[in-house]
Amino acid sequence: MEIKTFSPLDQVDPAVDLGAIQADLADWHYIEDIAANPHPKPPELIAGLLHQGCKMILGGTSKSNKSRCLLDMAMSVASGQDWWGRRCIKAPVIYINLELQPWAIDERLALLCHARTECKFTPKTLAIWNLRGKNADMTLLRPRLEKKLAGTQFGLVIIDPAYKVLGSRDENANGDIAGLMNEFESLAQSTGAAVVIAHHFAKGDSTAKSAMDRMSGAGAWARDPDTIMVLTPHEEPDCFTVSSIVRNLPQLPDFVVTLDFPLMKVASDLNPDALRRPQAKNKVCSDKEFVDEYISDTPASRGAIVTAATKNAISPATTDRYLKRLSEAG
Repeated sequence: MEIKTFSPLDQVDPAVDLGAIQADLADWHYIEDIAANPHPKPPELIAGLLHQGCKMILGGTSKSNKSRCLLDMAMSVASGQDWWGRRCIKAPVIYINLELQPWAIDERLALLCHARTECKFTPKTLAIWNLRGKNADMTLLRPRLEKKLAGTQFGLVIIDPAYKVLGSRDENANGDIAGLMNEFESLAQSTGAAVVIAHHFAKGDSTAKSAMDRMSGAGAWARDPDTIMVLTPHEEPDCFTVSSIVRNLPQLPDFVVTLDFPLMKVASDLNPDALRRPQAKNKVCSDKEFVDEYISDTPASRGAIVTAATKNAISPATTDRYLKRLSEAG
């Protein structure tokens, strides 16, 4: 895959870089020119999800394993292996870590490599850039990032997490976040790479909102990216429903991922609509409550148990997971 190489010679005027003055506007194109010379379509770095040079945001609740998901994505693209069942084009990746201590991300990466033995890396296909403690306003940080990235053909740049580069911006102010998104766009344009960032959910019951509105802060968080993926807690423990909103590709069906430490894996047997709703009656019961309610004195067949559990909004797949877990526990 051909990846644009960034050269310091292409750097715009510093005043433009810092937003003090506006860059020149590109020329317009007439329809006959577009028909004769259409813009080349970039490759899909992750099939059905993300084009080269576009922006993506991964949102989720606190401690929803966003970093594990993004490290797994980085490994998948860097080795050309599937990510959550989606084909990835092999391309060099840099993961900019702004949150974890270097030893912690080293440990996570080692565990993931052990779990994903199919991922084979060629020299300089996956880089980890530890910048914890260097967080700053993205407007000031971006030119430094571009200078360090100059001449290196990365196809994917992952920035984890976004709040570390807010600077003095208010995450609830559309103008501030639009400016931040413009910085990510400039990084994508200058490097030719897809840029993926991590963001968190707002507090409260996320299921009361549409998928694209579950992230914390201003609407620009959801309006600007070309691809949005959100991880919403599922009724099953350590499981999350993944919802995707894409601008330039067909919409994807929701699915569920589960933590199979250290990986987040697709759980195709779970219903993505079974979200964890804090105030709802269909909360997941404990194993003891499940036994007392459906099994205790007179053990029934699986069919009878499924029927009874379904009346209380527990899906057949969730019931099977209870039964498997209880069986394995004796």
